[in-house]
Amino acid sequence: MKRLANPSPNQLIAVGILLFSAGSLVGPPVQVSAQPQDNAPGIGTTQATGVPEPLATPLTPSGETFSARTTRAVGTITGQGTAGNIAKFIGPNAIGNSVMIESGGKIGIGTTTPAGLLSVKGTAANVYPIYGLGVGNAILGSSSGGIGIYGQHTNTSGVQAGVVGESSSTTANATGVTGLIKSTAPGSSSAGVRGINNGTDYSGIGVYGSHAGYGPGVYGTSINGVGVQGRANKNSGVEGFSTTSSGVHGNSSSGIGVYGSSDSSIGTYGTSSSNYGVYGHSYNSIGVYGDSVNGNAGFFKGNVIVTGTLAKGAGSFKIDHPQHPATEYLSHSFVESPDMMNVYNGNATTNGKGEVWVRMPSYFQALNRDFRYQLTPIGQFAQVIVGQKMSGNRFLIRTDKPNIEVSWQVTGIRNDAYARAHRIRIEETKARADQGKYLFPAGFGAGQDRQIGLNPPRLAKR
Repeated sequence: MKRLANPSPNQLIAVGILLFSAGSLVGPPVQVSAQPQDNAPGIGTTQATGVPEPLATPLTPSGETFSARTTRAVGTITGQGTAGNIAKFIGPNAIGNSVMIESGGKIGIGTTTPAGLLSVKGTAANVYPIYGLGVGNAILGSSSGGIGIYGQHTNTSGVQAGVVGESSSTTANATGVTGLIKSTAPGSSSAGVRGINNGTDYSGIGVYGSHAGYGPGVYGTSINGVGVQGRANKNSGVEGFSTTSSGVHGNSSSGIGVYGSSDSSIGTYGTSSSNYGVYGHSYNSIGVYGDSVNGNAGFFKGNVIVTGTLAKGAGSFKIDHPQHPATEYLSHSFVESPDMMNVYNGNATTNGKGEVWVRMPSYFQALNRDFRYQLTPIGQFAQVIVGQKMSGNRFLIRTDKPNIEVSWQVTGIRNDAYARAHRIRIEETKARADQGKYLFPAGFGAGQDRQIGLNPPRLAKR
C-alpha cells in the first residue's frame, strides 16, 4: 500500500473508516452461541443429556470490540404424576397431580369415575361440591332436551332437600325458588312449579307450603284463570284444615274464589274445629259455586243460615217418610206468596158472652203490618166476626152464640229492618248479559249453553 505524505484531515478520516470496515469483513468471526435443539451437543462442551443449554445473554459493546456474553440461569422443571390425572404446578419448578382426573373424555373432581362431562363429588358433609357466588346469576343450568338443573338426595333417610332455594331479600315479591314456563302458548298441564309424590298410600305431600307468620302457606294467583285449583280422581280435590281459622279461604274480585273438581269424590272439602271449614268471598260474582250434573250441587248436613235473600226455582221439605223411613222420602212444597208474608193460626173458644181474645207473640206487631184475618166456626153453624182489630198484639173474636170453637188465621207482611230494605221485586227485567238465557233452559227447549249463571272452567284432560 502506498504511504501518503502529509495526509490531510479528511484523508485520515477516510482511511480510518476503510480500516474499520475491512476488519469487520475479513477479521476473525465473533463466536456466538445459539440455543441448541433438544439432544444436540452444545458449543465447546460435551452434552450427555437432552436438557437444553440455557439461553445466553446478548453481546455488549466495549469500545470498538464486543465482550464475551454470559449465560442466564433458569431452573429445570421436574415432576411426576399418575396417568389420567390432570397436572398442576406444585412448586416453582415442579409438576404433580391435581384433584382433577380425565377418563373417557370426562372430567372428574373428587371421583375417579365421572358420569358426566364434569362430575364433582363432595368429600365431607355440609360442604358444597359446587359453590357459585356472583353479583348476578351464580349458577346457570341449560339444556336443549333434558333437565337444566337436577337436584337429588340419594340417602334413604334424613330430611335434606334435593333442591333448596333461599333468598335473604326483604324486598316485596322476593322468591326462594322460581319456576317459569316461557312460552305464551304452553301445552296442556304445563306447570311453572310441580311437586310429585310417588307414594301409593296417604304418606307425604305433592307440594307443601309453610309460613312462620300470618301469611299464606301456599298462594296462587291468575290473571284470567283460577288462582288455586285442585283435582282428584278418588278423593278430595282441595282439602283445607285449620285449628283456629278458615280451613279454605277463597277470595275473588270478579271470578271464582275457590273451585274444586272431582271425578268420583269431593271436589272441595274443608274442615275446621273452631272456624270456617270453607269460606268463599267475591265482590262482583259468586262467592261459592256448586255444580253437579247428576247429584246435588250442594249438600248441608246441619243448620244453614242465609243472611241475604234466598232465590230458588222451587222449595220443599224432604224427610224420611214417616211410614216407610228406610225406603222412601216425603216432600211438601213451600207456600209461596208475592208478599213477604208471615202466617199465624190457631183455635180458640168463645166464652158465655160469645167473646175470646187471641193473644199473639210479643214481637208480632214489631215484625208485621197489613194484617188479614180468616175465621171459621167448628162443630156448628154460627156467625163469627173480628170484634176488634189487632192492638197490643191481640185481637177479639165474637160469635153470635156462646162457647163456639173458632179456627183462626192471621197473616202479616214483614216489616222488620231487613225486609224494608230488601223488598222482593215481583217482576224484573233480566240483565243484558242474561237476556236470551234461562234459569231452566230445558223447559224452553234450549241447551245448557243458554244457562244463566257462572260456567266455571274445567280442568284440561291429561
